[in-house]
Amino acid sequence: MVKLIPMDPAEFDGYLEESTTGYAEDQVKNGNWDQKTALEKARAEYMNLLPDGVQTKNHHLLSIVDETSGKIGVMWFGVRQDGKRRRGYIYDFLIDEAQRGRGFGKQALAALDDILDEMQVDFIELHVFAHNLNARGLYRKMGYEETNLYMRKTFERE
Repeated sequence: MVKLIPMDPAEFDGYLEESTTGYAEDQVKNGNWDQKTALEKARAEYMNLLPDGVQTKNHHLLSIVDETSGKIGVMWFGVRQDGKRRRGYIYDFLIDEAQRGRGFGKQALAALDDILDEMQVDFIELHVFAHNLNARGLYRKMGYEETNLYMRKTFERE
């Protein structure tokens, strides 16, 4: 059984380094950012979103923990008031590669649903890179709908 527990502040620096590096790599892979500046841009975005680390208001950094396997991943989401509705946004969701395919992602998202229900969140959104077919499939299974789709055609030049 998976539980979502607040991330220990001592874990934050390691999480931040690993997460910003992965985010920068994905941005480069998808042709959004240049390799030379990607890490700097990723760090700037994270620092803008999380100026107070795990204590940043309206942001929730969680460790995903399984009773038998221990910590198996992380989840970061935020909640804000949008008019009369409470809007949630998943900024990061990662199950350790060795633990994938065992149902932990579904369990973590179901546990998140319970938290969001308690917080009276009306809806939650997220961004997923198009190449991440496994994640897209998981989100669809858990009731998420694709609301936007960006497409690109790249021309090869010599």
